[in-house]
Amino acid sequence: MKYSFYAVMISLSLISCGNNDNTIEDPRPVDKEMYQFEFKSYAVKSTILYRGSSGSKSMPDESYLSSYWSLYKEPAWKKIFLDVKNSSIQLIAGNSADITYSMKIINDSVLINDKDSKLIYIGDFNKENSTFTLKRTLQYMKRESRSQGNALTIIQNVSFGTTQYDNMFGTLFTTPSDMTKSEDRVLWSNIEYYYKKQ
Repeated sequence: MKYSFYAVMISLSLISCGNNDNTIEDPRPVDKEMYQFEFKSYAVKSTILYRGSSGSKSMPDESYLSSYWSLYKEPAWKKIFLDVKNSSIQLIAGNSADITYSMKIINDSVLINDKDSKLIYIGDFNKENSTFTLKRTLQYMKRESRSQGNALTIIQNVSFGTTQYDNMFGTLFTTPSDMTKSEDRVLWSNIEYYYKKQ
Protein backbone atom coordinates (compact mmCIF):
# COMPACT_ATOMS: atom_id res chain seq x y z
CA MET A 1 0.00 0.00 0.00
CA LYS A 2 2.83 2.28 0.94
CA TYR A 3 4.53 1.67 -2.42
CA SER A 4 1.39 2.25 -4.47
CA PHE A 5 0.88 5.61 -2.71
CA TYR A 6 4.42 6.68 -3.71
CA ALA A 7 3.90 5.41 -7.28
CA VAL A 8 0.73 7.53 -7.61
CA MET A 9 2.50 10.60 -6.21
CA ILE A 10 5.45 10.20 -8.62
CA SER A 11 3.07 9.73 -11.56
CA LEU A 12 1.12 12.85 -10.63
CA SER A 13 4.29 14.93 -10.33
CA LEU A 14 5.53 13.69 -13.74
CA ILE A 15 2.17 14.50 -15.35
CA SER A 16 2.07 17.96 -13.80
CA CYS A 17 5.66 18.73 -14.93
CA GLY A 18 4.94 17.51 -18.43
CA ASN A 19 1.88 19.75 -18.80
CA ASN A 20 3.47 22.95 -17.50
CA ASP A 21 2.70 25.48 -20.24
CA ASN A 22 3.57 28.52 -18.17
CA THR A 23 6.38 30.58 -19.65
CA ILE A 24 8.43 32.95 -17.57
CA GLU A 25 7.99 36.52 -18.77
CA ASP A 26 11.16 38.59 -19.01
CA PRO A 27 10.46 41.56 -16.71
CA ARG A 28 13.09 43.75 -18.43
CA PRO A 29 11.71 46.37 -20.84
CA VAL A 30 12.27 45.70 -24.51
CA ASP A 31 14.77 48.13 -26.01
CA LYS A 32 12.99 49.74 -28.92
CA GLU A 33 15.08 49.85 -32.06
CA MET A 34 12.99 52.07 -34.38
CA TYR A 35 11.61 55.48 -33.48
CA GLN A 36 9.35 57.67 -35.58
CA PHE A 37 9.15 61.37 -34.72
CA GLU A 38 6.97 64.19 -35.98
CA PHE A 39 7.75 67.92 -35.86
CA LYS A 40 5.92 69.84 -33.09
CA SER A 41 7.61 73.19 -32.45
CA TYR A 42 10.79 75.25 -32.73
CA ALA A 43 12.80 77.73 -30.66
CA VAL A 44 15.41 80.29 -31.65
CA LYS A 45 18.07 79.72 -29.01
CA SER A 46 20.42 82.57 -29.90
CA THR A 47 21.03 85.15 -32.60
CA ILE A 48 24.32 87.07 -32.54
CA LEU A 49 25.16 89.98 -34.84
CA TYR A 50 28.44 91.84 -35.28
CA ARG A 51 28.29 94.87 -37.58
CA GLY A 52 30.81 97.39 -38.90
CA SER A 53 32.34 99.84 -38.78
CA SER A 54 33.29 99.15 -35.19
CA GLY A 55 32.42 95.43 -35.04
CA SER A 56 29.84 96.10 -32.34
CA LYS A 57 27.91 93.11 -30.99
CA SER A 58 24.15 92.86 -30.52
CA MET A 59 21.55 90.15 -29.99
CA PRO A 60 18.63 91.04 -32.29
CA ASP A 61 15.19 89.58 -31.71
CA GLU A 62 13.72 86.77 -33.78
CA SER A 63 12.10 89.06 -36.37
CA TYR A 64 15.56 90.14 -37.56
CA LEU A 65 16.32 86.56 -38.58
CA SER A 66 13.63 86.40 -41.28
CA SER A 67 15.62 88.82 -43.48
CA TYR A 68 18.34 86.18 -43.80
CA TRP A 69 16.40 82.91 -43.47
CA SER A 70 12.75 83.29 -44.39
CA LEU A 71 11.77 79.65 -43.73
CA TYR A 72 13.45 79.18 -40.34
CA LYS A 73 10.12 78.54 -38.53
CA GLU A 74 9.49 75.32 -40.44
CA PRO A 75 12.07 72.54 -40.60
CA ALA A 76 12.99 71.09 -43.97
CA TRP A 77 11.90 67.70 -42.62
CA LYS A 78 8.51 67.05 -40.99
CA LYS A 79 9.35 63.53 -39.80
CA ILE A 80 12.41 61.68 -38.57
CA PHE A 81 12.91 57.90 -38.50
CA LEU A 82 15.67 56.78 -36.14
CA ASP A 83 16.80 53.18 -36.62
CA VAL A 84 19.02 52.37 -33.64
CA LYS A 85 19.64 48.74 -34.68
CA ASN A 86 20.95 49.66 -38.14
CA SER A 87 22.57 52.94 -37.03
CA SER A 88 20.71 55.12 -39.52
CA ILE A 89 18.54 58.21 -39.46
CA GLN A 90 16.10 59.22 -42.16
CA LEU A 91 14.89 62.81 -42.50
CA ILE A 92 11.53 62.91 -44.28
CA ALA A 93 10.18 65.95 -46.12
CA GLY A 94 7.89 64.01 -48.42
CA ASN A 95 9.76 65.16 -51.54
CA SER A 96 13.22 65.08 -53.08
CA ALA A 97 14.70 66.51 -49.86
CA ASP A 98 14.30 63.12 -48.10
CA ILE A 99 17.70 61.90 -47.01
CA THR A 100 19.20 59.00 -45.04
CA TYR A 101 22.47 59.09 -43.10
CA SER A 102 24.43 56.51 -41.20
CA MET A 103 24.68 57.72 -37.63
CA LYS A 104 26.17 57.17 -34.23
CA ILE A 105 24.64 57.97 -30.83
CA ILE A 106 27.03 59.06 -28.08
CA ASN A 107 25.22 59.62 -24.79
CA ASP A 108 22.20 61.60 -26.11
CA SER A 109 24.03 63.23 -29.02
CA VAL A 110 23.28 62.06 -32.56
CA LEU A 111 26.12 62.35 -35.07
CA ILE A 112 25.86 61.63 -38.79
CA ASN A 113 28.50 60.76 -41.38
CA ASP A 114 28.72 63.43 -44.08
CA LYS A 115 30.12 63.07 -47.61
CA ASP A 116 33.68 63.33 -46.29
CA SER A 117 33.01 60.66 -43.62
CA LYS A 118 33.27 63.25 -40.87
CA LEU A 119 30.96 62.99 -37.88
CA ILE A 120 28.60 65.96 -37.66
CA TYR A 121 26.45 66.69 -34.62
CA ILE A 122 22.80 67.14 -35.64
CA GLY A 123 20.83 66.95 -32.40
CA ASP A 124 19.79 65.09 -29.28
CA PHE A 125 17.77 61.89 -28.86
CA ASN A 126 16.01 61.55 -25.51
CA LYS A 127 15.22 57.87 -25.16
CA GLU A 128 13.40 58.31 -21.84
CA ASN A 129 10.58 60.44 -23.24
CA SER A 130 11.01 59.49 -26.92
CA THR A 131 11.80 62.97 -28.25
CA PHE A 132 14.30 64.27 -30.77
CA THR A 133 15.77 67.77 -30.99
CA LEU A 134 17.16 68.66 -34.42
CA LYS A 135 19.70 71.49 -34.31
CA ARG A 136 20.19 73.83 -37.26
CA THR A 137 22.29 76.96 -37.58
CA LEU A 138 22.45 79.97 -39.89
CA GLN A 139 25.84 81.49 -40.69
CA TYR A 140 26.04 84.77 -42.61
CA MET A 141 29.11 86.91 -43.34
CA LYS A 142 29.40 89.98 -45.53
CA ARG A 143 32.58 91.94 -46.21
CA GLU A 144 32.29 95.15 -48.19
CA SER A 145 34.78 95.67 -50.97
CA ARG A 146 38.07 97.18 -49.88
CA SER A 147 40.22 99.72 -51.68
CA GLN A 148 42.97 97.13 -52.21
CA GLY A 149 40.83 95.47 -54.89
CA ASN A 150 39.06 92.96 -52.66
CA ALA A 151 35.53 92.54 -54.04
CA LEU A 152 32.31 92.33 -52.04
CA THR A 153 32.16 88.88 -50.37
CA ILE A 154 29.03 87.24 -48.96
CA ILE A 155 28.94 83.78 -47.39
CA GLN A 156 25.63 82.33 -46.25
CA ASN A 157 25.00 78.81 -45.04
CA VAL A 158 22.33 76.85 -43.17
CA SER A 159 23.63 73.59 -41.71
CA PHE A 160 23.26 71.06 -38.90
CA GLY A 161 24.58 71.71 -35.41
CA THR A 162 25.30 74.91 -33.54
CA THR A 163 27.53 77.91 -34.20
CA GLN A 164 29.78 79.78 -31.78
CA TYR A 165 32.13 82.75 -32.03
CA ASP A 166 35.11 80.56 -33.01
CA ASN A 167 33.19 79.14 -36.00
CA MET A 168 32.63 82.59 -37.49
CA PHE A 169 35.81 84.57 -36.96
CA GLY A 170 38.95 83.47 -38.75
CA THR A 171 37.71 83.38 -42.36
CA LEU A 172 36.51 86.76 -43.68
CA PHE A 173 37.33 88.58 -40.44
CA THR A 174 39.92 87.48 -37.91
CA THR A 175 38.28 89.47 -35.10
CA PRO A 176 35.41 91.99 -34.87
CA SER A 177 37.97 94.82 -35.03
CA ASP A 178 38.60 93.85 -38.71
CA MET A 179 35.05 94.94 -39.52
CA THR A 180 35.89 98.49 -40.63
CA LYS A 181 33.16 99.16 -43.24
CA SER A 182 29.61 100.11 -42.29
CA GLU A 183 28.03 97.19 -44.17
CA ASP A 184 30.35 94.51 -42.78
CA ARG A 185 28.28 91.81 -41.07
CA VAL A 186 28.80 88.60 -39.13
CA LEU A 187 25.56 86.92 -38.08
CA TRP A 188 24.69 83.52 -36.71
CA SER A 189 21.63 81.96 -35.19
CA ASN A 190 21.02 78.61 -33.51
CA ILE A 191 17.58 77.03 -33.82
CA GLU A 192 16.15 73.89 -32.24
CA TYR A 193 13.34 71.88 -33.83
CA TYR A 194 11.42 69.65 -31.44
CA TYR A 195 10.01 66.30 -32.56
CA LYS A 196 7.83 63.92 -30.60
CA LYS A 197 7.13 60.22 -31.03
CA GLN A 198 4.29 59.45 -33.46
